[in-house]
Amino acid sequence: MKIAQVAPLWERVPPPNYGGIELVVSRLTDELVRRGHEVTLFASGDSQTLARLEAVCPRALRLDPSIKEYTVYEMLELSQVYQHATEFDIIHSHVGISALPLASLVTTTPTVHTLHGNFTKDNRNAFSYYQKQPYVSISDAQRQLNLNYVGTVYNGIELKDYKFVAEAKESPYLAFLGRFSPEKGPQHAIAIAKQSG
Repeated sequence: MKIAQVAPLWERVPPPNYGGIELVVSRLTDELVRRGHEVTLFASGDSQTLARLEAVCPRALRLDPSIKEYTVYEMLELSQVYQHATEFDIIHSHVGISALPLASLVTTTPTVHTLHGNFTKDNRNAFSYYQKQPYVSISDAQRQLNLNYVGTVYNGIELKDYKFVAEAKESPYLAFLGRFSPEKGPQHAIAIAKQSG
């Protein structure tokens, strides 16, 4: 298959010392290439991939303090993707609501959207408007809206990168994996850890 993978431009693929969307895109893209697919990754120019790389900016946007309007580069990236849509069998978007309007206009190549973020009172309007497009959730709990979910695909990891430790070296402790933000619930994990000692 000829596959377009569309990554956010804020960070390179894969991100250095960070998880998130860009790591998921990296793992998925490289595995698709290893399995014999012809993959084009639309991402920042400093990205490292086994796929063919197409970039509208030379490096991750977070590294360029002169950039004031991130959305300009995202718009350019999506324009590049959808101008070449007929070259792909499928477009896989990881950029959220930004791709929805263009995907709805291109009938030659389907776009599947992986939902990496949260639903907000604002973006719910866009997702609801484009609810018939195909979506992939990253957990069943994420399915809060009535959308055309075609599957749930949990974020994959490289097992060799994570050594299993059956018992903690120091106890008691709290391990929190995820973005440390209120919507991820670290405050609840901390409260539970305190109560349980």
